[in-house]
Amino acid sequence: MFLTDFISSLNKADFIKPILTNRNLIVEVKLKSTESYFLEFSSKGSSILASCPQKVDFVIEGGKQDLEEMIKNNISMKQLISFGSISIKGSYRDFLKLEALIKLA
Repeated sequence: MFLTDFISSLNKADFIKPILTNRNLIVEVKLKSTESYFLEFSSKGSSILASCPQKVDFVIEGGKQDLEEMIKNNISMKQLISFGSISIKGSYRDFLKLEALIKLA
C-alpha cells in the first residue's frame, strides 16, 4: 500500500527527524470508502497505528487515487484542496509540516 511505502521512506531519511522534534503529529487519512488509517510522525520514527488514537491532530479525506498521487508527490495537497478533491481539518502549521514531509519523503 502507498502509505506503507511512504512511512518506510520517511524512516530511512535521517534529515527528517529534526522537523519532528517538538511533538508527535497524528494524522488520520480517510478514504471515501470509509476506511481510515492513522499515521504517527515523531522524532523516534513514523508509523501506521494499529488502532484509533484518542487525539488526532490533522485529518485528510479524499479518494484513494487522489491521496495516492499526493503521497507519491505527483500533485500537491494544496492543488487537490483547490480542485475540491480532498478536504482537510487541522491547523495550518500541521498542514505545512505534513506537506513538507510528503515533499521530502
